[in-house]
Amino acid sequence: MKQQNTETPLEPSASAPALAVLHKDLFSLLTLIYAATTKLTLSLRAEEPAYRAALGPLQDLTTNISAIATCATLFDAHGLTLASDVKQVVREVCIALSALGHTLLVDGEDHLVHTGMVHELVDKAKRDLPADNRAAVKKRWASDRGMLEDSLQDVTSMIEDNDAEDEFDEFDDELDDLGLGSSKKMSEVELARTKKIQPLIRFTTLLHKRVQLDILAKPSLEPTSSVILDSLPPHSHAILVALEDIVATLYAPQDPSAIASAISPLAKSIEELRSALSPMLPPALSATEVASGGASTEARGPQKDVRKWFTTCFDQIDRLSHNLRDALVQESSNST
Repeated sequence: MKQQNTETPLEPSASAPALAVLHKDLFSLLTLIYAATTKLTLSLRAEEPAYRAALGPLQDLTTNISAIATCATLFDAHGLTLASDVKQVVREVCIALSALGHTLLVDGEDHLVHTGMVHELVDKAKRDLPADNRAAVKKRWASDRGMLEDSLQDVTSMIEDNDAEDEFDEFDDELDDLGLGSSKKMSEVELARTKKIQPLIRFTTLLHKRVQLDILAKPSLEPTSSVILDSLPPHSHAILVALEDIVATLYAPQDPSAIASAISPLAKSIEELRSALSPMLPPALSATEVASGGASTEARGPQKDVRKWFTTCFDQIDRLSHNLRDALVQESSNST
């Protein structure tokens, strides 16, 4: 996992270049680096190197590398998440150029491979670099969402596999005798416990999904502070780590006290996300607005009350977390 950025972001100011201008400059510099790399490689081809012809592309690369490094620092004013992505792109391009330069200096035969790497990085940057800070945050959020859904599927598979194991118990016993058995089966108590915890994991995954679809995927009616947006990826990361820790405790043999301890960080992470997300949620709708589709006369059908949905989901996760944790602590106490 990437280390989370703890720098204090700068808000766009009148003196900061516009984001569209920075994007244009960045892509122009990447294009120039692409072209200069191609010219340099052709000039220094092994069979007939033209050293004098290589001076121009080398000078262009020196100038453009310095310029693109400066350009990357200017993105800080438009959000640290986007700026981090830009700096990572520039860093990777510079590393690839350094590798190409080393290959050319030692008369390596794989200079075409390194040239291709530079070209590939430039093309990827132009294709994948987020348009703004909200898009950069959404991209990171979506990456975590995939891993959360994998964790939910792991728990679902645990339950389904154990429910179906009665049909294969005799066959599994034979595999165990050969040392080829699968992981330890859950007891009835462990299976029942896992089924009680599954809703917590499902609601957490659903909450994470709705943040992406209802908050990050839709442009806000009011500009959202970069500080608020930049706070979201660390919250997503914390939730992912906490949920994966819970799933790890569900494999047999289970320890109720370990599961209870794993639930606490998840509950804390969800509560911290709730506080961070609050300024981004739209105002609650009145009953009339919900029935009529909101204030807009162009809207059709009932309108979803996004704030109410998130409030309900957060409350449900909080209630589940507390109930499960209390029950597991009690169960652990009774067994000692």
